[in-house]
Amino acid sequence: MLISNIGVPVIIIIFFILILVILFLNIRLQKNLTKERAYSKKILSQKKSSEVRLGRIGENMAPFVNDWPYDQNRFRFLGNPVDGIQFTDDEIIFIEIKTGKSRLSHGQRNIKELVIDGKVSFATFRVSEHGCEFKKKK
Repeated sequence: MLISNIGVPVIIIIFFILILVILFLNIRLQKNLTKERAYSKKILSQKKSSEVRLGRIGENMAPFVNDWPYDQNRFRFLGNPVDGIQFTDDEIIFIEIKTGKSRLSHGQRNIKELVIDGKVSFATFRVSEHGCEFKKKK
């Protein structure tokens, strides 16, 4: 009864208006979602960046804290692939300083395994007016 009073063309117009409203709202939601994703990505990037900065500060400060177990003056910073080397009278120690929940990188794990397996050598590279000479001892 209601359909016959309004007419089929009016129902079709209302249907298309509803579809247009739904499409419009969908577009707005997609734009908002895109903005939120970009914002979340930016915040995550800032968080990671601050964690990296904190890690670098920790790496630089660690040898100077009271809890450092060795002579601070005998630590040498490398930076990459490990943070440094600590020298003692009877040992040379490769040290990787970590903060928070950070873990060893693949390269750092490889270095750790090489040291554990005893695959560490000492080499000299001599440069003179007669040329260069490389000697490696296990």
